[in-house]
Amino acid sequence: MTRKILFVDDNKMLCKLLAKKIENEFSNYEVDVASSFAEAKELVKNEYFLSFVDLALPDAPQGEVVDFMAEKKIPTIILTANNNKETREKFMEKDVLDYIFKESETCIDEILDSITKLKRYAKTKVILAMSKMPERNQVKKYLTQRLFDVMAAAHGEEALNYFQDNPDTKLIIADAQMPVLDGGGLLAEVRAKYSYDELGVILLGDKDDFLVTNLLKNGLNIYLIKPLYKELFNHYLDRCLAYMDNMKFLNSYNTIDPVSGVKNYNAVVADIEDYLNELATKETEEEFAFAFLDVDELKTINDEYGYNAGDEVIKICAKESVNETKGRDIIGRYSPEKICIVLKNIQQEKAIKIFSRIRVNIKKTGILVNLDEVFFTASIGVVFGKTGDKLKDLADKASSALSKAKANGKNRVEVCS
Repeated sequence: MTRKILFVDDNKMLCKLLAKKIENEFSNYEVDVASSFAEAKELVKNEYFLSFVDLALPDAPQGEVVDFMAEKKIPTIILTANNNKETREKFMEKDVLDYIFKESETCIDEILDSITKLKRYAKTKVILAMSKMPERNQVKKYLTQRLFDVMAAAHGEEALNYFQDNPDTKLIIADAQMPVLDGGGLLAEVRAKYSYDELGVILLGDKDDFLVTNLLKNGLNIYLIKPLYKELFNHYLDRCLAYMDNMKFLNSYNTIDPVSGVKNYNAVVADIEDYLNELATKETEEEFAFAFLDVDELKTINDEYGYNAGDEVIKICAKESVNETKGRDIIGRYSPEKICIVLKNIQQEKAIKIFSRIRVNIKKTGILVNLDEVFFTASIGVVFGKTGDKLKDLADKASSALSKAKANGKNRVEVCS
């Protein structure tokens, strides 16, 4: 879906430059330009994801366009040559996201960054727990302006109930002092299950160094002193979300095999063990398929075309495996030669069809080496498991089936009998 951004500024050359920059930087974004308040009024008949507006337009010299955009509920960032402190504070009290000084050297970077953040976190779930309604409504307003999906609660217990119903919540913002369950208690409850990168927690309250120290030791991301200053609040909110994303990236990087792009040995073994343990707790038995995929003649490919070609072959095999499976299934590089595939809760006939499609897709896909297209095949050894099976036994049986596939001509799927 194409999203539209509106620039309202009488500097047409600047607007055209920014429009081109944004459309080059972001796919599926279109930029409209208005050089006056009157033109802006005509254009807002369209639906806009975001607007950038100047405070001094020929027909609106006192920033009237800001209130107009707020009335139309269009997220707005002020883009102006006026960097006066009093003016900035006056307009930041209005329904705007940010205030960018367009004479700054970082102006373009700030504009692109603001679009990225709004796009990235739109619809992100945030639980807001504050005991005083006026403060809660004010912070909720800050968050909804940035397109967060906000669930408002009056105390920590209500926030926990929201969280149980919405486990995909990314951030909790709460008062340190609340009735029923305070911020510290809420923090302790969520940190028992969720890490820094899975769930961010920001607490708000009075200056209290002893309290803040204890909260930070117990897993708090950020503590902000009330009353809140909007720009500072948004800055720390961005910092918290960026930290979480960075930590998530680093953690995922530690579990990803750099060649195949799927999970590495330690990660895939951990996932399989977790799945087997989960099966042991279920009242009914569950069938699953455990398989090893191995590239036929990988050593020959490496020797003849080089290890870069061999790595590309492994990457393609992993990609085809991911494409034919579901997100709940497990895929990882079990060894330099083997990719492990676990299809959860599946009937044998359906599993065989999936493995056959993977094999056929790999056979049809070639790699380009010195302008020549090189094709390759893979063999797959399968064992069907059930509740109570152990990883070592599954791996031994899948390896045996794989050896049989190789012995019977390769490029085939063999099931352990």
